[in-house]
Amino acid sequence: MRLPSGVLVRSLLVHDGPIRNAVHAMKYRGADRVASGLAPFMVDLLPAGATALVPVPRSLPRRARFGTDPGRALARALGRIAGLPVADVLRAPLLHQSQIRSRRRGGLRFRSVARPPGGAVLVDDVLTTGTTLSSAAGACRGAVTSAITLTRSRSGGGGRRLGSAHGGPDERARNPADR
Repeated sequence: MRLPSGVLVRSLLVHDGPIRNAVHAMKYRGADRVASGLAPFMVDLLPAGATALVPVPRSLPRRARFGTDPGRALARALGRIAGLPVADVLRAPLLHQSQIRSRRRGGLRFRSVARPPGGAVLVDDVLTTGTTLSSAAGACRGAVTSAITLTRSRSGGGGRRLGSAHGGPDERARNPADR
């Protein structure tokens, strides 16, 4: 799928059922082994000529709270398998609350600390509306035009945000059945 920003995104699976549970374990319980286990299936999503992987970063407070950065975990696991370097060139906003406000205004505010090499590919865990990937690509100033994600919402991007029968991450953290 091509996002309105021009970024071409390929996703492995729809964010539903057991894969949704696996992604949530990675995102909210620090289960990075999910990235290692599923990265081999993502190799075929890489476009021909891919030269490096650029993880879409998580904010520092969320990394500290949940013990992981899913985009980075996926990029590292995929890089080991595909023989590609990970270009850690993006920084997320420092405060998660700014991310929430920024989403309402139409985009996260990533910043680039270096220009990624030509042929670099963005890597993230879930495609929902496409706003995050578009913002990350924008911070790369045109050097990145493709992205891969582990899962995508049923609407395939550009649609509504995914809901969960278990509520958001805060509710799941308090739900003993979800631990």
